[in-house]
Amino acid sequence: MDTKSSPTRTVLVTGAAGFISKNLIAELRLDESIVVKELTRDTKEDLTSLVDDIDFVFHIAGVNRPEDPAEFQTVNADLTRSLLDALEAK
Repeated sequence: MDTKSSPTRTVLVTGAAGFISKNLIAELRLDESIVVKELTRDTKEDLTSLVDDIDFVFHIAGVNRPEDPAEFQTVNADLTRSLLDALEAK
């Protein structure tokens, strides 16, 4: 048996309240060497600080049936651009 502990990896899952993300998070948490950070619409933490120590991103956030079509731009495009900007600033 290997007595060395695995290196810890930190991942960010966007859209963490959604069906796919919830299942992904459940699977990731089975591995004790993975720390999971979640991004939902209710996340108060700034994206720049949220991505500061992450190793990997699962970007699953998105809307597909918004009441307001402008949400497509806000969530699907603008969030992706903001996430990329925060990652580039790391």
